Amino acid sequence: MPPSEPGKWYWVGDGHLSGGQLQVVYQEYERFGSGAWDWRFNRNVVANFALSNLRTPVSVRELPSASGVAWGSGLLPASRSGDGYTYVYGVDDSPINKQMRIARVYGSDLANGTWQYHTPWGWTLREQNSRNLLTGIANEYSVSPWGGQFLLLSQDSTEAFSGQINAWTSCSPYGPFTQKTPVYRMPEPGPYGSYWNPNVISYNAHVHQALSSGDTFIASYNVNSMDTRVSPDADHYRDPGIYRPRFFRFVLG
Repeated sequence: MPPSEPGKWYWVGDGHLSGGQLQVVYQEYERFGSGAWDWRFNRNVVANFALSNLRTPVSVRELPSASGVAWGSGLLPASRSGDGYTYVYGVDDSPINKQMRIARVYGSDLANGTWQYHTPWGWTLREQNSRNLLTGIANEYSVSPWGGQFLLLSQDSTEAFSGQINAWTSCSPYGPFTQKTPVYRMPEPGPYGSYWNPNVISYNAHVHQALSSGDTFIASYNVNSMDTRVSPDADHYRDPGIYRPRFFRFVLG
């Protein structure tokens, strides 16, 4: 996904098939200074790709962004939601205690469909009226059908760079999500993790629905290091295996 201009870049969100094309939500970020953390969220876009060419988008359309919510943390396609809507999950970002937001579009076309936003009193057409629904989710997470319910899986953000992954359930794709249950602890992050390295972090756990079946789920998460030096003794040069995804299986009864 090429950047729109110098000093800006896209972070890929979730995607699905729509009208015979791959449709992917991206969050665009921009740099405002020279420091390592001098960057911020700018806007959301959705890109359509022909399945025969995933290198160049057919189109890029701007999505609602006025509320500052990063949409595309996860998608629940209309083919799996049970009510004809595609649900778009987002995050009201912060260092810890990140908050969940939910939008939806009838059908599968996020670029041309009418977006609705969940509030405690129902659905609204104004993004600015959407409200936070759950505290403690991560920047990426997943919502999956399960046994007549919906399973939310996310890293815990109630503490910084937590290794804990939790699950919640709901009777609808838009919550309320309750029965918070620990399902896995990522062993890698932090000074007492498997790398014994305070720079190592793990993040963005989610279920892979296509690899899951019944009560058995396949999930993944990312591992990285905040040691960004270009040096032979820097983490990524000394051990390139740090920066790769990990997969795990869990069973719910």
